[in-house]
Amino acid sequence: MASVLYRSGVAAVQATSYETAIELFTEAIALAPKTAKLYDARASAFETVGKLQDGLLDARMVVQLLPESSRGYLRAARILRKAGKHGNAVVLLEQGLRALPAADPKGKADLEQELSAVEEARRRAEHCPFASLPVEIFVEILALVTEPPPVSVYTNAATPRKKTARSNNLYNAMRVCRSWRQIILSTPRFWSTLTIDGEINLGNAQKKVGRILGRANPAADRKNGSSSHGFKRLVLTATQNFSSIAFSDILQQISSDGAASTLREVVCSFVDGTITTASVDVEATRATELLVFLHRHARWSLVSLSICSGGRIYPDFDLGSIFTSFPNLATLHIWGATTSNFILGLRAPFLENGIRPPSLTANSLSPNPITHAADYPPTNARNIIVSGAVFVSDSVCKLSTFPHLETLELDIIGASIIWDLLSAANLRRCHAIVYGETHVTELPLPDIARAWAKVEDLRIGGAKRLATRLLDHAHSLGPLRLDHLVSLDLSFASLSNRHLADLFGSTNAPALEHLNLASTTVAHPETSLALPSRLDKLKTLNLAHTLWTTDETIRAIVTAAPLLEKLDVRGNAFITGRPLMELVKSRMPTVGEADERRYSLMVDLALEGCTKIETAAVEWLRKNIRPGGVRFQFLDPSERRSRREW
Repeated sequence: MASVLYRSGVAAVQATSYETAIELFTEAIALAPKTAKLYDARASAFETVGKLQDGLLDARMVVQLLPESSRGYLRAARILRKAGKHGNAVVLLEQGLRALPAADPKGKADLEQELSAVEEARRRAEHCPFASLPVEIFVEILALVTEPPPVSVYTNAATPRKKTARSNNLYNAMRVCRSWRQIILSTPRFWSTLTIDGEINLGNAQKKVGRILGRANPAADRKNGSSSHGFKRLVLTATQNFSSIAFSDILQQISSDGAASTLREVVCSFVDGTITTASVDVEATRATELLVFLHRHARWSLVSLSICSGGRIYPDFDLGSIFTSFPNLATLHIWGATTSNFILGLRAPFLENGIRPPSLTANSLSPNPITHAADYPPTNARNIIVSGAVFVSDSVCKLSTFPHLETLELDIIGASIIWDLLSAANLRRCHAIVYGETHVTELPLPDIARAWAKVEDLRIGGAKRLATRLLDHAHSLGPLRLDHLVSLDLSFASLSNRHLADLFGSTNAPALEHLNLASTTVAHPETSLALPSRLDKLKTLNLAHTLWTTDETIRAIVTAAPLLEKLDVRGNAFITGRPLMELVKSRMPTVGEADERRYSLMVDLALEGCTKIETAAVEWLRKNIRPGGVRFQFLDPSERRSRREW
């Protein structure tokens, strides 16, 4: 009976009815499970239909039943070659050559021929077009592809947040072929970034540090007399999850191998991981230990330092002292949350305390508080980014300490401490969100003519009168030209028409592309606001939650901003659908620019909370803007059916 099923299966194969043949061979095997030719025939059918795993199992069964025959080895090797498992195929064929008797020269010849085919297939599969390039050029190309993410990935994040997948292009590149893997493993440059997470690497942190250190291998490079890459970047996330011993061991491993002396960028984040009262108490200890470690081992190499916490940060030091302690430090990023109930005090024994000691008696050997260091020499500081911090100090930051500032981003309490920095010359990026125990109207006006001369990204807010006062001053200067301004954020400010029309129109700010006026109000005594008549290069406009935005405001945008792509009008209860339709229609492409289906050049329209927009208008907007570009939700599902008039 099994032989009849076998012959029927062979006939089905000849008729290309492979699934039928597989069923017939399976029935035959059930009747004669020790017959090798049945497994071989079914393996051939499985291979033909692409079921390689099933075919391989049958081929191995043939080898088991007929270990001294070449049939099973050949079948299994062909399937493995087709699956790209060349190494396994070579091992199997070599096993077959050893198992076949000398009396079977034809079988050995067949296996040797298949072995040559497998080796050739492996060479073709592992051939890399980059192999002809010099190694130095190939390394440069690969370095661009596998470059680690910027520090901002770990620092510019709000809480609570969901951890995004951090793809590792370096390990993906190692899987391309053997030559890539060998080059990557032998090039210290690719291992110059060490990222340790207190959640992901809690159980193997020391092992990972040792492995990466072995690949970076700066100590060996120095012994050989060649230039060492060492560690350039150290990223510690969910740091509070490490035990005291584990954290100390990590730092000890880095310093003992000499890798700390080459560190240029360091990130210490407490944002991820477990946030409890106990963990918050640990944050200050971890931060202090890290600062002391860096001062001891990376004082001259450190260029960028970032400390991030979900709590409110109190820097217990003069801002200038940290830059003098690290002479080449160019970027300081301190990120916290002023609304948090948790407090992180940043301190280190080598940093100058911002609170002066009380008056001391003449017999005391302690220093006189009058000579308490507050004037620091010029530093290399170029980027100061401090958010969610409270500055409490007896001495203020002096501009002479920071002559090279390019980026100043402040969202802090303690305006008087940093007020002098608002006059820094030729800032490229200036975010001034400051509050203080002294009202900003009592502080002298900063030299914004010098500070904003080349500013590209400007944000003003915080204390109630700060934005109004600075904008009034800018207007009184002629108005102040803002030729380099690309992005402007005045959210929550109190504005007047002279601010918008004279300062930020295309005549005075010709490069402006992004304008944020969310939650702004009209300054007394004016009762309404109008956008500048010309916003020639504007691409993004945010008017969310503004009581002064009306249908006329939207209609004015049609002619004022011919390049507009994104508009946010969430929470505006006074606008209807008709002006928005006119705006979208005005941005429809010409016939020559149109795609297969014509969509407006407006790509994003946020309408949540706009209760007067009609159902038909929303449907028209969704039809003429690319999918996902219109964000709108009816408060009551019945409104979709009932509100059809527009």
